[in-house]
Amino acid sequence: MAAEEAASEAVAESPGKSKPRAPRPRGRVTIFGTWCKGCGLCIEFCPQDVFVANGQGRPVVASPEKCTACNWCEMHCPDMAISVRRLGPEEIEELEELTDLAQKGGMPGGEQ
Repeated sequence: MAAEEAASEAVAESPGKSKPRAPRPRGRVTIFGTWCKGCGLCIEFCPQDVFVANGQGRPVVASPEKCTACNWCEMHCPDMAISVRRLGPEEIEELEELTDLAQKGGMPGGEQ
């Protein structure tokens, strides 16, 4: 009976507690502009809306912080003009620190 009581107490406590979410993977996208013919597949189908079109219809990485390194763009680019590299934990931490600084209006080594 004691084990059943302990189990019921644990179940009663679990709905209020949420597990800490694991950090999502992050990626760095590189577009080789001379290879890209501007088909727009990456812009249209990126699940995180990382890309926007420039004035000539070619992709520009507008939201690099949204990239989850799913590699959809790299796998489907008919011109092989996109490369995605998954970032390591140290790189993600540094990127998040820089994003926070940019949002606060100050960047390292620059004017505030």
